[in-house]
Amino acid sequence: MFQEWFRSNFSKKFILIGFSMAACTQVQAALPVLLEEVQKEYKKSAGIEAEFEQLTEIKSTKTSKKAQGKIWIKHPNKLRWETISPDQNILVSDGKFFWFYTPPFEKGDRGQVIIKKTAQIQTRFLNALLSGSFDFSNSKTQVESKSANVFLLKPGANTAGDVKTAEVTINVLTKKIEKVSLTHTSGNETSIQLKDIKLVNKLADSMFQFVPDRNTDQIRE
Repeated sequence: MFQEWFRSNFSKKFILIGFSMAACTQVQAALPVLLEEVQKEYKKSAGIEAEFEQLTEIKSTKTSKKAQGKIWIKHPNKLRWETISPDQNILVSDGKFFWFYTPPFEKGDRGQVIIKKTAQIQTRFLNALLSGSFDFSNSKTQVESKSANVFLLKPGANTAGDVKTAEVTINVLTKKIEKVSLTHTSGNETSIQLKDIKLVNKLADSMFQFVPDRNTDQIRE
């Protein structure tokens, strides 16, 4: 899932995939009307919650991986990403730290949480896209309309980690972001399909913090 990238950034034992977040240039006047409308609607909320299905295509091994779960994003930089299948894990960020928690596989085993400062993890670009923010001001990102509701974003060099392009699909009726597809400099591709999307007025800050119990090993990097 979307988690594959985070895994690669948290520990070498995890496989690759990259998401990063940075932003689209200050040419906001050039934004397609539909994207402006979406951004306006999303800004009315505290954030989003949604179910996701992710498909990751790994070029080097010619394999694919599927995952599903639920996400919560609170403006401007808080994230909770719970993967339900095929493997359970939780990614949480309060804007200052990231926690990546893997529960015990069997009874008697210990869980593990990897902790990093957000400065060590580039995540603003994807986070911004999923939360309906197109106020990109730190990179020279080009925006192209592929169709009435599909837009291709091309971040400037060295502004979005290993993300080469991002394709955003909008539901024209609901003005919600239903799909984000990424291509990476490695040749890998990641597709995140969102369902049951809700723009919510309140999201408790406690959702974006992680407190390990005594049966969890903590690794700070």
